[in-house]
Amino acid sequence: MSTPLKTAVLAAAVALGGLAVPATATTAHAAATSVSCDASGTTNFTPGVQLFPQSHQVSYRGDDRTCNDNSGMGIQSARITADFTGVELSCLASNFGAGAGSGTIEWTINGAKLKSRVDLTIDSSVLNKATVSGVVRSGPFEGQRFSGEFETNLLGGAGKCTFGAPFGGVKNAAFTGHYSIG
Repeated sequence: MSTPLKTAVLAAAVALGGLAVPATATTAHAAATSVSCDASGTTNFTPGVQLFPQSHQVSYRGDDRTCNDNSGMGIQSARITADFTGVELSCLASNFGAGAGSGTIEWTINGAKLKSRVDLTIDSSVLNKATVSGVVRSGPFEGQRFSGEFETNLLGGAGKCTFGAPFGGVKNAAFTGHYSIG
């Protein structure tokens, strides 16, 4: 049933004496714009992360991962990439820096590839876990809110961060996480 037809039916029901409207009408509409996805891939740092804080460009390059699609669009998987500038990082600091940037989500929808462009902000961070929010600027889910958590292990194994400092610092590390839109 089209949205104008649904509106007309609801208006007619109210005019005819307040017939009960099923609660699923509102729930179905809210669920129609929701998707959540797992994320993993590689985080790249320019320059490499070293012992003392300095400004970095941080790039996330995600792998194709599964999604929980409540939108009815037929999303099979998604891959996220994101770039942030001016992020203060160091091996010794316990906080991952804050920053702003942009990202792209490449959706696999019924075998076809579609892209969403997202404006992003690293809102907070504790240890190596960053909380990110934003808004989809174009493509599927345009105008919808983005939220996610991503964890990057700078220490990796036996002190990758501190041992790598004399050689230009840590230039990349694996990340994992999840994000949702809607």
